[in-house]
Formats: sequence, C-alpha cells, structure tokens
Amino acid sequence: MSLPEIVSRGEWRAARAELLLKEKAATRARAVSRAPYPKILPFKARMGWTPPWYSSYGSGFNRDFEVTLEQEGELVERPGLSCFLRDRERVFHTYTTYERGLDGLGSTTSLLDLTALGRQEEWEEPKGRASAFGAPAGSERIRYHDEYEG
Repeated sequence: MSLPEIVSRGEWRAARAELLLKEKAATRARAVSRAPYPKILPFKARMGWTPPWYSSYGSGFNRDFEVTLEQEGELVERPGLSCFLRDRERVFHTYTTYERGLDGLGSTTSLLDLTALGRQEEWEEPKGRASAFGAPAGSERIRYHDEYEG
C-alpha cells in the first residue's frame, strides 16, 4: 500500500493554498433571476451584492430547469440551484435541487426544523400560525437589512 508523503505543517499549508487557487480559478457562482435587468441592478446595488447576476427574462431558462412552473394556469417560482460544467465551448448540466433540497447548503431554516414549532409554514398544523419564514420572496412580511430601524 502506498501512503501519502508526510510533510511539515508549512509545506501542507502551501500545497493547500496552491490547490485552493486552482479550484477557485475553475469554479464560478452566478445568480439568475427571471426579472429584467432594470429591476435586478438597483436591488443588487441596494443590497451591496457583488457576485455576477444574470437575467433570464424573455428566455426559457427558468422553465427549462424547472424553477418556474405552471400550476393551475399560473406561473410560480421556487428556489433552486443548478450546477454546470464547462469544457471549452460545451456546457453540461450536472446537478439541480429545489426548495428543501437547498437546506443542506447552510440554510438557517433547517435549524428551525429542530424546534417545537418548526418553520411555521402555511401547510403545517395547526393552521393559522404561519410566520414570515413561510412568506414568499417579495412579501411584505419579509424585511431586508436596510429596512430595520436603528
């Protein structure tokens, strides 16, 4: 059996830093919203967000990846995450998850699942106790960081 070479802490940290640089160069995060750019850009600036954010407005992107669905004749949105691999000019769709599938990515709502009252979503019993945690994006029940007093 062949074992990895034992190195000093400094050598290990240097090799790790080099690997992280390579991984960072090969990995990119992008946000996509169905809204047109004139709506996205002011909100992005207001929130102080810097990652690239693209608009899928006027395209079938959100429907193709099943983030925008038609239910009872109306378009509905759901949170989702898709991963792609690019090899030169070819792009491969490698992974997608939606809604509760996003919880493992550091969602604070997964901590609420440990509590007696949970997330207090509309579907939970007893009826009528839903809080802001079950509110859709853009709801008046949700406030952004710049909407608090003090």
